[in-house]
Amino acid sequence: MSINHTEALLQAIKKLGTKVERELNDSIQNSINKEEIFKNLITRSEVTAASMKKLQVAIETLSIPLNFPTKTDVANAAKLTVQAEEKMDVIDEKVMALAQSVEEIKKALGSPAANSQAAPDNILQVLSDLKQSLDQVLESPSSSESAGK
Repeated sequence: MSINHTEALLQAIKKLGTKVERELNDSIQNSINKEEIFKNLITRSEVTAASMKKLQVAIETLSIPLNFPTKTDVANAAKLTVQAEEKMDVIDEKVMALAQSVEEIKKALGSPAANSQAAPDNILQVLSDLKQSLDQVLESPSSSESAGK
């Protein structure tokens, strides 16, 4: 019998909690839906935005004689750093391609065929291949850089 009383008590508490929650939600909705509150919030946000703009201008002005970086300065420095890293990656790729081509030339010159009469033709072919591969490497990053600008 105590289990039935406990279940009945829990059901009553649940119904009461649901009713109180619904009344609180209705009260909050009614107080929020007033037009005066929105007008007040709009006015305050406009005043706050204007104050923040004036503060930003003042900080920009003070940063010059006091010699400290602003948010804009830091953002610009970050952009320049990213651009420099991208250019270094392109240079690194070009150097690696050049080193690989030099190794190919060394192998071609060091091969037994280098001692025969076909050696000049072989060297010219390797150099021609090197020129083509370098031209491709040089053209691909420059076209992507111009597309990014």
